[in-house]
Amino acid sequence: MTTEETSPIDHLLRGIATDHVETVRDAWRDLLADKAGAVPAVQAKLASHAWEYNPRDPLPRYLGVLLSLLDELDPGAFEKEIDRLLDTQLHPLHRTTVEMLAQRRFEQPQTHIGPDIPVYVASDIADRSVVIHNLETWSRTATLSLTGVTRIDIIARHPQLDYLGLYNLFFSGIILTWPADRVPAQHRWWRRLDAEFTFYHEVGHHACGHIEGGSVAEQEQEANDYARKMMRKAHPILSAIARALLFPFRPLLRPLVARLETAGDAL
Repeated sequence: MTTEETSPIDHLLRGIATDHVETVRDAWRDLLADKAGAVPAVQAKLASHAWEYNPRDPLPRYLGVLLSLLDELDPGAFEKEIDRLLDTQLHPLHRTTVEMLAQRRFEQPQTHIGPDIPVYVASDIADRSVVIHNLETWSRTATLSLTGVTRIDIIARHPQLDYLGLYNLFFSGIILTWPADRVPAQHRWWRRLDAEFTFYHEVGHHACGHIEGGSVAEQEQEANDYARKMMRKAHPILSAIARALLFPFRPLLRPLVARLETAGDAL
């Protein structure tokens, strides 16, 4: 680790305080690459007495980020730190943060894909084995750029959620939604293609180096283009047949495609 003034942990917290995506992302990656040095650095920050007092922004964010990072670095050290903090005099807001993150102690990755990326599937999803199989298959698509992705979380899809997938700009993580109940056989094929495209779309944000939050039209178009390229590589025969069948109708389909791409920008 470098000096305290220039250490990755300080860069990380500075990036959190200023909402600077590149600073947070680079510092997070540096810390994950140096686990031996990063764990004691995080523990030293967590040993602060600041968590006892009325929190002012960005302190609440600091605590959540530090604990999340420690969980990624060393789950055993994370469990001990959770227990230690819960035994101290915490401000109620900080105690809520610790109690929420304490639930991670019961999480276990269901599989790893790509360059050892942990995949967590919510327990309320019925078809967990199907989700795992699909992700393992999709991750083997030629030239898919997963390097640098830190984790993938699959959560249950609910009507109140206004997205099918998300890319965490700060920590290079991907969140996908999946129906909680088992999908009927007649809908399974379409749902799988829909989820696969969303997965490639979110990876596209990562691969293209997007660092702006919200729905930026140019970035959404890049992510869509990336997803289409991956779909063609994953399903070359299906893609060729679809292009051949739909080619005569391209002029008629352009308005529909434009509407679908506009809807896809919300992904």
